[in-house]
Amino acid sequence: MHYFKRNIGDYHKKAGRLSMTEHGAYTLLLDACYDRERFPTMEEAIDWCWARSPEEITAVTFVLSKFFDLVDGRYVQARIQDEISAYHAIALKNKEIAEKREADKRTKRGLGSTNRAPVVHEPAPNQEPITKNQEPVKQDQKTCAATAAPAHVEESRGTPDPVQPKASKGTRLAKDWTLPEAWRAWALETRTELGAAGVDLESEKFRDHWHAATGAKATKADWLATWRNWIRNANAPRNVHHFPVKSAFTNLPQVNAAEIRARSAENERLGVRRANF
Repeated sequence: MHYFKRNIGDYHKKAGRLSMTEHGAYTLLLDACYDRERFPTMEEAIDWCWARSPEEITAVTFVLSKFFDLVDGRYVQARIQDEISAYHAIALKNKEIAEKREADKRTKRGLGSTNRAPVVHEPAPNQEPITKNQEPVKQDQKTCAATAAPAHVEESRGTPDPVQPKASKGTRLAKDWTLPEAWRAWALETRTELGAAGVDLESEKFRDHWHAATGAKATKADWLATWRNWIRNANAPRNVHHFPVKSAFTNLPQVNAAEIRARSAENERLGVRRANF
């Protein structure tokens, strides 16, 4: 998930009193949780924020204790969990709509081809059948008639236009698509500034983008050419470090949002102040 809605007023209402270092730690944690679609342990949170100095590590620790709930060793936030679940539900619904639309188009094309009247090439009926008393047509006369008619047609029509090749139909990106090694080597050679981590990140973005796309724009006749244009237009990332391969949103603890909020309410009752952005 590469996008999430950030409500500025809501953020500053809950986290407006943080220091600049704490604001940075919280922002990095939000980005990392949405991008990886999972919640961190304490060690992972420090690594995700690239915290090095004692002050930075203290900021990460404070933000986790203030805005997250510790569930089975991981720091969980109900709002992030709700939004990622909703994102996956919408993506799945869009995929089903796109697949149904494509199936309907294929059905209509099939019905159109079966309902079309067959073309039968038959010679015109002979109104005056040849009898024994009629003279047969000589071979020379047949040859002259065959050669004369095309010349007349060619003269009246002029030079025919060249036949344009029929464009091949595009296909969707395969569901199990992974970046071929040859494509990866080309990207590393063409855009050396991206680096291996940057190319891997672009391949993930490429796959997610075209799997989520719908309609005619989601089909391409040449996926290699599409990948090359994607890499040519990619922005060189700043401070890129390779994220681990995304896993499905199944590694979250099996705790629903209502239960997390109930725990927060219990902590409020006991005097432990926590904000949930």
